[in-house]
Amino acid sequence: MDELLIALVDEAITLDRRTKEDKKRLDEIKAQLTAQATTVMDNRNLKYYQIFGHTGRFNVSFKEKFEIDRYSVLKAILGDLAEGKISKKEDVKYDAEPKFKAALIALFREDYSQAISISTVLEKLGLEKAAIKAVAKKLKGDYISDKKLLESVGAQGDLEEELDAIRQYKNWEAVNRFFAGLSDEQLTEIKRAIFVEDGIAVGLDYEK
Repeated sequence: MDELLIALVDEAITLDRRTKEDKKRLDEIKAQLTAQATTVMDNRNLKYYQIFGHTGRFNVSFKEKFEIDRYSVLKAILGDLAEGKISKKEDVKYDAEPKFKAALIALFREDYSQAISISTVLEKLGLEKAAIKAVAKKLKGDYISDKKLLESVGAQGDLEEELDAIRQYKNWEAVNRFFAGLSDEQLTEIKRAIFVEDGIAVGLDYEK
């Protein structure tokens, strides 16, 4: 029995060392991939990027840190909309509903455009009218899910420009939905009432 326990302890130590070594190597690889991806993203002004391997892919995206600094300003300008979409946390922090938060972030960054419609993007990809109507309803402005959707209907290539145009148009829809009719001065005040900071989100995507 003692020999069995000794063996288990030794095995546990070996596994623990291997786990730490593997984690260190994984972190190093992720750092290298992230550095390469962010360089490309900065050069091409991209929000998302994927690096492909033979068995999966490494996903990199800018992740925004969102804070509401002056709720009173938002409430004064947006009234019931702000009250309905924003909740106050016990530690005196505010959190907005996801779609409303996305619209505020897009407004803050001026990261929205209706210059190229989604139907135009899908037409250039060669989709038929029936497919365009079906696909357009499912697009979310999210790089990974939208790319999978486009690939499922036959679109090929990295699709970076098309996905960015879709994202900007979906952002425009969100901004227009919540803030249409506001003056430039009011929009400026809203942007001053919030804070957005970039971070990096990474992850591996492969068959489990």
